[in-house]
Amino acid sequence: MKKIFMLVTAAFTIFLSACSFDTFEPIPSKSTFISTVNIKDMTISFYDLDKDMMLPDWKVDRPYVGGMIFPNKDTLLLYGNTLESVDLYSLSKGKKIESWETGKGIVNGMLVHNGSEIAFADQERDSIRFYSLEGKEIKEIKTERDPLTILEAEDEQKLYVMSFNHKMLSIIDLENKEKLPGFEIHAAAAGGLLNQQKGELWIGGHGKGTTVEERIHVYDLKSGKLKKEIAAAAMPVNFIKNKLSIYVLSHGSNMLYQLGENGEIKASIKVGANPFEIELFDNKLFIAGYDSNDLYIVNPDNLKIEKTVSVGKGPFQIVTRER
Repeated sequence: MKKIFMLVTAAFTIFLSACSFDTFEPIPSKSTFISTVNIKDMTISFYDLDKDMMLPDWKVDRPYVGGMIFPNKDTLLLYGNTLESVDLYSLSKGKKIESWETGKGIVNGMLVHNGSEIAFADQERDSIRFYSLEGKEIKEIKTERDPLTILEAEDEQKLYVMSFNHKMLSIIDLENKEKLPGFEIHAAAAGGLLNQQKGELWIGGHGKGTTVEERIHVYDLKSGKLKKEIAAAAMPVNFIKNKLSIYVLSHGSNMLYQLGENGEIKASIKVGANPFEIELFDNKLFIAGYDSNDLYIVNPDNLKIEKTVSVGKGPFQIVTRER
């Protein structure tokens, strides 16, 4: 009898351990937060901006690389390129509520069509896959090999898709879900910004082989022709824009650049260690240091670091929620 009891206890302990990742500390529904998807220790970190404090990390059991929050402000969708599904969590309940069987290959995703649909970049199938918020796949459109960066031109109802391993940029008509003629760009492109007021597409990159990318390439959206190149050493991989400036994050040199719309450098600062991600939120710049495991809060006007917040190991993507 004692042996049976011990076996039952052991089995129950294993069951509890297996389920321990399914529930987390709920996130207050009225809080404004900025979160990071951390890939080294498989955690999600939450920083409450209203209370100026860290909330408990979520220790997940799957290697997520990115995510997004639905318009209901409660559903957090997480994805990873090695996973067979994308997973949905309720922030207020602190638990997983659903999974969509997508197959492996999802490396990027964003809400499009005013937040009514999701566009996933799938590197296993070399395509952009459109889903409803209820998890129904609407349409799949083939792109060039290994799609990575996706940008939405809301006014034009177009999606621009860049591949790290191919020089041809793909363009998708979002209204009709059709592939349009693209144009040739530089090799090893990564990260971009649509400057629609000037009809421009700014694209960065890592470089290829032993050659490190040290320039931003600016293309004309109508003709696809290269208009100019802007120095931003080294490896400019992420961009964000406000009404006055364009901010460029170069992770190879740990540099943050503040540029004018014509590409002139207004200011620059070294920030973080191997930073990949930048976000403009609540009138502040947030930068995730992948190797320093920190979130840097920067004043966008003067590029002064106002605060540094410790997060999980390997913050790779930033996800935000307004109150």
